[in-house]
Amino acid sequence: MENSAASYKLYGIPYLGSMAIELLMEEAGIKYDIVFPTPEERNSEEFKKISPRGLVPVLITPSGQSIFEGPAIINFLLETHDTNLIAPIGNPDRAVCFQWLSFLSTALLNANNRFFFSDRYGSTEIVIKEKAISDRKDCYDILEKHVDAFLSGKTCGIADFYFYVLMNWDDNKADELAKRPNLEKIFNQVNQKTSVQKVLKSQTS
Repeated sequence: MENSAASYKLYGIPYLGSMAIELLMEEAGIKYDIVFPTPEERNSEEFKKISPRGLVPVLITPSGQSIFEGPAIINFLLETHDTNLIAPIGNPDRAVCFQWLSFLSTALLNANNRFFFSDRYGSTEIVIKEKAISDRKDCYDILEKHVDAFLSGKTCGIADFYFYVLMNWDDNKADELAKRPNLEKIFNQVNQKTSVQKVLKSQTS
């Protein structure tokens, strides 16, 4: 296990994917500092030594190791720190949590990226955004239909925190959640956590 008394450094962007990692560390009591590098800093050769594509999030461990890609960082922290954000090894809920984490990071995150960064996917921006909105709604429907208490299993955990972050990207989240009571319940329970409110207040560049 990593020494939880030592501090991590997390590079991120306010309200984006790094926020899910902030929520994890805050809830688990892991000491960290958050840094929001400018676009120029992220594109520098120095930064690309720790993140080859110049993207965030990037985590620097107390030993100096750098880890990039959100799912890899989440898995590392879950493996190296005692936390109730995922069920123990051998518990069926652990697979449930990883299942929905994978779904969120590949399906819902992908739809959000196509909506917000449509220029990366082609020249017909309107068509790309319309398809992204449709895919996002489909993801919500799948989650609503299959959720069993929480996306992390029987208790609130990291998959629910990740969902909360991605749901906040939707400007129509109130309407979308109102149509899906299971997801609305999860969102509201995560939103009420003290750790979540603390991280929300830190999202300033």
